[in-house]
Amino acid sequence: MHSTDHNKPMNSQQRYDKYKRDREARRFYKSKAWLRCRKIVIIRDKYLCQRCLRQGKITKYDVVHHIKERKDYPELALDVNNLECLCHRCHNKYHPGKGKAEEKEIPKGVVVFAANEDID
Repeated sequence: MHSTDHNKPMNSQQRYDKYKRDREARRFYKSKAWLRCRKIVIIRDKYLCQRCLRQGKITKYDVVHHIKERKDYPELALDVNNLECLCHRCHNKYHPGKGKAEEKEIPKGVVVFAANEDID
């Protein structure tokens, strides 16, 4: 008997890929050329967020970011000089619509209560 992952909740990246990213972008980000290029950039940037590093902070990277957006500059999509590692926090500053907090999965059995601001 094989186990299946189709009952597993999606993380925010999987949800973004499935519902917000267009088919062409999904194909690009799964391509061997992108995966190779991405790996080169991660190694070059030593697995660190480059924006944080420029501010004197050491933070592990989460995403490889296109400095000039892939959709606007497709010719730079695989140019390592147009790519940098960023943490989610820094990446979300460039793309505020991606990675919203409300997309976080709520673990099973956890009840979330909203605070009532009217009560002192």
